[in-house]
Amino acid sequence: MTFLRIHLAYKNIQRLRQIITILVKHGFYPIIERIHLAKLISLPQRILGKKASAEQAAVSLAVRTRFAFEELGPTFIKFGQILSTRPDILPEDFIKEFLKLQDEVPPFPFQDVIKVIEQEFKKPVNELFKEIEEKPVAAASIAQVHKAIAADGEQIVIKIQRPDIETTIDNDISILQYLAKLIMRYIPESRVYDPVGMVEEFAMTIKREMDFTLEASYTERFKKNHSDDPRVIIPGIYWNLTGRKVLTMERITGIKIDNIKKLKEGGIDTEKLSHIVAEILFRQVFEFGVFHGDLHSGNIFVVGPEQVAFVDFGIVGRIDKETQENLADIFVGLVREDYELLTRVYLRMGILPEDIDEAAFKREYQDMLFSYFGKPFKTTSVGELFMNYIRLASRYRIRMPRELLLLDKCILELEGLGRLLHPEVNVLVESQQFARRLIAKRFGPAAAAKGAVDTVREYQTFIHTFPSQMSQILKKMMSDKFTIDFVHKGLEDLMGEMDRSSNRLTFGIIVAALIIGSSLVMAFGGGPKLFGFPFLGIVGFVVAGFLGLWLTFMIIRSGKF
Repeated sequence: MTFLRIHLAYKNIQRLRQIITILVKHGFYPIIERIHLAKLISLPQRILGKKASAEQAAVSLAVRTRFAFEELGPTFIKFGQILSTRPDILPEDFIKEFLKLQDEVPPFPFQDVIKVIEQEFKKPVNELFKEIEEKPVAAASIAQVHKAIAADGEQIVIKIQRPDIETTIDNDISILQYLAKLIMRYIPESRVYDPVGMVEEFAMTIKREMDFTLEASYTERFKKNHSDDPRVIIPGIYWNLTGRKVLTMERITGIKIDNIKKLKEGGIDTEKLSHIVAEILFRQVFEFGVFHGDLHSGNIFVVGPEQVAFVDFGIVGRIDKETQENLADIFVGLVREDYELLTRVYLRMGILPEDIDEAAFKREYQDMLFSYFGKPFKTTSVGELFMNYIRLASRYRIRMPRELLLLDKCILELEGLGRLLHPEVNVLVESQQFARRLIAKRFGPAAAAKGAVDTVREYQTFIHTFPSQMSQILKKMMSDKFTIDFVHKGLEDLMGEMDRSSNRLTFGIIVAALIIGSSLVMAFGGGPKLFGFPFLGIVGFVVAGFLGLWLTFMIIRSGKF
């Protein structure tokens, strides 16, 4: 048993058993057995687990995983939602199932709401707010939202983090990390999906989402970016009433964008609305380089005939200048049906492995494009095309940046909303004005001048720093302090096996020493007696026998003799 297992068993054993029990219930007993955790549940549960695995064999693995995540609670629901943005490493059926995960849970008591607010600001709640509605507007796994009235009489909403949710998520993440390492160790075929990397990415994402000051900063950033566009409403932030666990903002009243019936009753032109939402997203991508990363209908409200409000900036994507230019080329290439341009752009966007068969990749990608362009628009999807490319790139071990995977999810959501509002809306057409504007700007006089200045500055910096850098290198070489570090890749498993082998060898030497020492004690017959034999000799033989049997058991269980 490793130190990690001992530590985890001591800290989270009950939660780990609960997780294993739920996984077994949904037919995952064979996996639990393969990673050597079946012993943590009782014998009757193991028997039932084997039976459940046989009964649920007809249900797909992806569906069973979704059901298990839903039952396991907030951390696992969030984990599944984040995995739904990774079509580069997960099969399509898992992506579709994880997209169905709903982040809706029962609200926590109002007295806990008061407690969290007062702990955050170190003041009585009646000094901070004039009134807070007891019934929440929405309740999710991390936080819930309440309508309120500020001390100055302004209509606001407060987003309050669930009590102890940070501790709960930290504990679940430690268990997920442990499970991911066991899966990597005992199920070698899982390494292609990088389970440890998945958990690490999830841990970073969820911790950012739990810091409400970061969400408030992004909200302010979007409000500033769209300050010149009267069609876009972003709620203002009350910074004096905002902290890591409490976010207070202006209250937005409007109609959810997917409530078509209510929109039409209010005289809203849904076709025009579909164009506005698409334009806003593409402006964020191509002009600002920061876009709303969660465009589901619950985050977009219609507040006027040609006005939409965006809320919940917990998930935000960032696009750098180079990626903006690549995206502009992609959208223009799709409209022109320029296969060569699209192939060149996608090849330069990914990090190409040295052994890639570039000709085969081009051929497969262009075949995919031909099938896309050969269909009428109503039966095609730009988001699906991007998704298919991501899967194709994954087969050739071309890893796409996470921000582009998030953008693809947003485009899929945008297409779904657009077709709900107006079936004829064309995402490609909406993107063109921003893509062409960026391309024109790239080749304009200002860009050329800036590029020349940047190049001169780089050469200037190089000329200034080169003599001192060379001097440092020569000094180190002359004083025998010049070192070269080598990094061994792909030897991690070998090093681990060597560690385990040396530990077992040391253990075996200790057992042998105990046996030899005990034999000498028995031969010379010194010390106190037990049943006529030296007591120390008997103790030595018993300890050596126990340790020897334990070592034999560990070797047999590992399957390596």
